Amino acid sequence: MPKAYSLDLRQKIVDAYERGGVSQSSLARQFGVAKSFVQKLLDQKRLTGSIAPKKRSQQTPPKLNEEHQTILRQLLTKKNDATLAELCDEMEKRTGLRVANSTMHRTLRRMGYSLKKTFYPDLKATKRVQQARYDFWQKMQATLAKNLIFIDESGVNLAMTRLRARSEKGKRAYSPKSSKRGKNVSLIGALGFKGMVANYHLLGSTDGLTFEAFISQKLIPNLWAGACVVMDNCSIHLGESVRTMIEAVGAKLIYLPPYSPDFSPIENCWSKLKSTLKSIGARTYLALDKAIEVAFSKITLDDIRCWFTHCCYCTSLD
Repeated sequence: MPKAYSLDLRQKIVDAYERGGVSQSSLARQFGVAKSFVQKLLDQKRLTGSIAPKKRSQQTPPKLNEEHQTILRQLLTKKNDATLAELCDEMEKRTGLRVANSTMHRTLRRMGYSLKKTFYPDLKATKRVQQARYDFWQKMQATLAKNLIFIDESGVNLAMTRLRARSEKGKRAYSPKSSKRGKNVSLIGALGFKGMVANYHLLGSTDGLTFEAFISQKLIPNLWAGACVVMDNCSIHLGESVRTMIEAVGAKLIYLPPYSPDFSPIENCWSKLKSTLKSIGARTYLALDKAIEVAFSKITLDDIRCWFTHCCYCTSLD
């Protein structure tokens, strides 16, 4: 409920009106209040002699009580993307009580529900994938975070821009968007606990030969015995020469289980890098090349520690 206007402001409005020569509309504009408020205030003064805010004797009980809210939680557990209209319909079927969409919205807000949605592949919930995820963690238990290196690819282009902006309430926030995406620029990165072990970007897509060249020319010179290289099982990662080169320096290779990008901190790294590129807004390949270097330079050790922790890797021992 909105806060009542102060007694001081009310007195000023009444005094100004009683001095005469001013309309109620002018008073409303002068004091920044609604004309209806001025009318009600003057009526209250005339009828009761008081200008004090009226006290509500009793709080109006919510239309959806605790019992209704329990039912609402059950409905959302069963179908969390139900619209307000669907929830109102279901509530009427269950209880016989019909409420407006606005009432349902206010109730959900009071209950602490907000509108959001995160997708995951439906196959992630299968027994096979869940077993693979469990087996992966069994393998990783003996590996210290300082020896982990995560490899992944991503892509950027010339049309990257921020998707949200600010404007006054009731007005749209307009912004130009580049109509030329250009050819995709592929990024390959190897993220370790102490920083980026290696990174490379090129115009066009990444194939098996390009990836093997990255391993031999960028990763291997910076790899050490006892390191554990982790990557997903996409086709360009499965070349036998990739494993041979990594194991030749005393490191080991482990593949992520299917549908498990949440186990790879480099996914969070790409998110920050792309956020930086969107803020820069490079519109030529030369500018994008420089922007990528700037974006990589903004990745800090604190960032990396947080990303590793977010992905459930123990960092307290390193």
